[in-house]
Amino acid sequence: MNKDDAYWLRVCYVVFFAVVAYTAWKAAGTIGVQTSWADRFDEWYGTASYVVAALVGAAATFYLFSNKERHEYFLSAIGELRKVTWPSVQETRSMTTVVAIVVGIFAVILAVFDLAWAKIFGLLLS
Repeated sequence: MNKDDAYWLRVCYVVFFAVVAYTAWKAAGTIGVQTSWADRFDEWYGTASYVVAALVGAAATFYLFSNKERHEYFLSAIGELRKVTWPSVQETRSMTTVVAIVVGIFAVILAVFDLAWAKIFGLLLS
């Protein structure tokens, strides 16, 4: 765990705050439309939904950040991710090609079995 890991963890906290606040803002907008509060209180409902969304995002981020054990766990997870050897672009392309070919072969095999069973059951039922 180095200083760079702590920086990236703070970046993750900011992204988490943004995602939670955006979700809360969209939920507040939906609730406002469903309950028609947005129409009745249109002069201040938008501002209130922004404030509530920011508070919900801040509370969720504070809850996530406040536990020291969880914080250390996240730091160690970032440290472990640094040890991963990621495949090169060429290796990724070749493995993706292999997967696509295998999926295609199995799709053809399943289609043949499906047609065969359909014919067999069609003959049995008629």
